[in-house]
Amino acid sequence: MKKSVAITLGVVIVGAGSWIGATWYTGKRIEESSQRHLAEANEKLAKLTPLFGVRIDQLKYERGLFSTQARYGVSLVKNDKSPDSMPAGMIEFDAVVEHGPFPKSALARGAIAPKLAFVHTEVAKTDNLKPVFELTKGVSPLVTDGVVSYSGLTTSTGKIAPVQTAVDGNSVDFSGFVINGTFDRALQSVTAHGVMDKLAIDGTKSRDPVVMNLTGMTIDINSKMGKFGLSTGDSDLKIKRVEATRAEDDIKFSLDNFGYGVKVTEDDKSMNVQAAYQTGDITVNDVALGNGQAVIKLAKLDGQALKQLSDTYNQLIRQYMASAEDEGLKDEQFQSLLDNAGKLLAGNPSFSIDPISWKTPKGESKLTFTLDMANPPDVKNLTPQEIVVQAIKRIDATLIISKPMVQDLVAQYAIKKENVPAAKAAEEAAESVRQMSGMAEMFNVGKNDGDNIVGKFTFADGMGDLNGKKIPADELFSGLLGAAGMGSMDHDDDDEEDEPAGTSLGQEDPAATAAAVGMLQDFDLESVSAMLDDMGYTVEKSDGDEGPVLVLSPGSTGATELRLDFLCNDFTEKCLDLVVTATYNTKKPMSLKTINTWNQEYRWTRAYLDGKNQAVLQMDMNAEGGIGKENLQILLNTFISIAEDFGKAAKGVPAK
Repeated sequence: MKKSVAITLGVVIVGAGSWIGATWYTGKRIEESSQRHLAEANEKLAKLTPLFGVRIDQLKYERGLFSTQARYGVSLVKNDKSPDSMPAGMIEFDAVVEHGPFPKSALARGAIAPKLAFVHTEVAKTDNLKPVFELTKGVSPLVTDGVVSYSGLTTSTGKIAPVQTAVDGNSVDFSGFVINGTFDRALQSVTAHGVMDKLAIDGTKSRDPVVMNLTGMTIDINSKMGKFGLSTGDSDLKIKRVEATRAEDDIKFSLDNFGYGVKVTEDDKSMNVQAAYQTGDITVNDVALGNGQAVIKLAKLDGQALKQLSDTYNQLIRQYMASAEDEGLKDEQFQSLLDNAGKLLAGNPSFSIDPISWKTPKGESKLTFTLDMANPPDVKNLTPQEIVVQAIKRIDATLIISKPMVQDLVAQYAIKKENVPAAKAAEEAAESVRQMSGMAEMFNVGKNDGDNIVGKFTFADGMGDLNGKKIPADELFSGLLGAAGMGSMDHDDDDEEDEPAGTSLGQEDPAATAAAVGMLQDFDLESVSAMLDDMGYTVEKSDGDEGPVLVLSPGSTGATELRLDFLCNDFTEKCLDLVVTATYNTKKPMSLKTINTWNQEYRWTRAYLDGKNQAVLQMDMNAEGGIGKENLQILLNTFISIAEDFGKAAKGVPAK
């Protein structure tokens, strides 16, 4: 044998041996790491919700020299809090892992650089998934292919199979869904692009007859983990066209070019969030309504406080769903929420709508709104109204309504929906807009400015300004309370004639007015005691941490203690809050399931177990703005009546 041939042959043998050795080593490394990654995944899945568990099991793992065959099962794990309707069974996945450094399928895709593995995964055909495979005509409903590099970068493609089916005159035509993306383990970054061409549903023969077509949907994601432990980046959803028809209700709807996007950015101290919505032309019953957009922004959110607030909130939600009974821990977590909310406000964050707009060929209407926040000092010594006023640094809002746009839309609707002649529809629409303009001026909610009605509102330093009219904070909030039904400006003529000398309708003494209509401006100890005495209850007076306490005879409630706690302000010495509490010391602690059922049915009371495992029923009342004596009497009687039912529930006595 010639020397050159021997050398060449030796190189080939050494190269082949190295490749085989590297392939064997890579397969072994994948097998060793797969168990660790599986354990990590199950640990994270177990924390998703306390209502049930999600688990991945390795059902088979057969490692060969060049590839590995594996099967995994995903199932929901029930616990004592799981709903009865939760589906059982397991979804199984078959995986073929081609070992690096040169997996053949990766090479076929043009990936010539060394790779850790090529992974092909698809849903396995099992008995419980036979109906799904019938819909996809025997094709696996979900298939993924991924190329994994040694650095931890994965490039993958996923496909949801198309579905075409018809049952009892109803049909579904789904084009399938394809998504391509990457995942970088080191940077915890994700990119993805998904496409769905069509989803058509014809349900004209169903109980709720509707026909819907959705075409041209795309999803784009580009995100990574930020420095504060929260994801940053962009995500977008776009739909080319949506059509829907409900013949029974005579509704025909179409929407073109819908888009939704979220952008999250960060700097050294804060995070910013922007959500944008946009629509192309919207048509309802052949009336062209135009197109619109909305851009909503949150800026200068303290990154560390936002992360802590997010973690605490998620923990509270998980604890609530799990019906945790540690009231002290809940109080501590709630206080943490308030503290972190205060840190967010300390960064002077802002919320803005810039803008919400609607446009037609006849004009454009839009709203812009900016709210700058501040952190109120010494919150504990402020009333809720004072907290809100001091938390608002500035508000700027402008609303512009295009009169030609509104007039055209009203006329179109009358013509096409109500069959009104065009000339008459235009005349009636013009009259409607004139009336709207006049009312806007009358109530000072807007000023006429050419073809527009313009309304402007600002608020800063405790003073509002609505179209040039100054509104102090107290008056502004009083107006809001009045709109909620807590005050009245109506007076009968007879009342005016009987009015005492020296007073007028605009100068009534609030205390005298309250007394005249049987109102309490605060919970006065003597007044409430007298009321309870008139109602036939025996009370004992004592002092509590935040005000007086009245202890009532439990009577037929079955409670070991029934009391009213007055919560008073140290500076004003007024007691604006009253808490009624019934405590039950039973042989066996009341079950959390029974307490949850009670709280769902009686939402204006709250039930819980205290630190001694005693069942507690409680109700809060507030006298801000005044509370009627008759209403207070009704509330107290109702609570005591319900407390009797709660006492039976606490002892496990079946409801009648």
